[in-house]
Amino acid sequence: MIKQNSKVISRIAPTPSGYLHTGNALNFILTYLYTKAQNGTLHLRIDDYDAQRCKDEYIQNIFDTLEFLGINYDFGAKSVSEFWQKFSFTHRMQSYKIALKSLKLNHETYACQCSRNTTNAYKNGIYTKICKDKNLNFAKDKTAIRICIDETSELGAVVASQMGDLILWKKDNTPSYNFASVVDDELLGVNLLVRGADLKECSNAQLYIAKRLNLAFVNANFIHHELISQNSKKLSKSHGAPAINLCQKPQPYYLLAAKSLGLKQTCASSLENLLNEFVINFNLL
Repeated sequence: MIKQNSKVISRIAPTPSGYLHTGNALNFILTYLYTKAQNGTLHLRIDDYDAQRCKDEYIQNIFDTLEFLGINYDFGAKSVSEFWQKFSFTHRMQSYKIALKSLKLNHETYACQCSRNTTNAYKNGIYTKICKDKNLNFAKDKTAIRICIDETSELGAVVASQMGDLILWKKDNTPSYNFASVVDDELLGVNLLVRGADLKECSNAQLYIAKRLNLAFVNANFIHHELISQNSKKLSKSHGAPAINLCQKPQPYYLLAAKSLGLKQTCASSLENLLNEFVINFNLL
């Protein structure tokens, strides 16, 4: 999974924009298994980039869910107050600004005043670059900053077709998810990401950004696991996925992970048994 002699470093990185659901539980367990099966280091990084949707009760729910699942992590906040004091993305703004400045100096960014409702700004969901040559300056609440994708490279062509010139810096003067996540992963030394199959496009975009910044993150390994669906739609907070019932037992979630990995169901009696079975079968998966 990871190159020999490389220390595995991964993270659980939920967004505190709602109560966690079954899909989150599966991701947490799989991330834990892949990391601990390789004697790796596991971080908890709570991605509060969307400040308007972030609430203390959602942050607390993350801690409660991890405790419910029995998942111990090596580094990260242990309480809501500690999160705000030390771990919020706001403490890393200087790192984001330095990375953004690097891209600006290489003429790889441009300011954009468009919104989703701007006429002719989007075609098939991809931004049409109508602000690329306007030489606009960034102004809070008026413009965002996009990266100009180099479509001549193989990865650039893929990202251009999937996401276009994605936003790095939002109009509210904060970094976008894809940009901040790359910088944060680099700061933590993350080299293994376990995430849902719906984030493959984000993985490509983040790898592209990392390449433009010459980050070690370009060598990270990605595991995209299957999604859990409900009524033919993936479980998500935005679609009103039911929250995990923390008053029940966690075994159904262990069983879900065992099925996802093709492990025997009898190992799902505890997280320890699930990990032991995973270790035995690790090289066969």
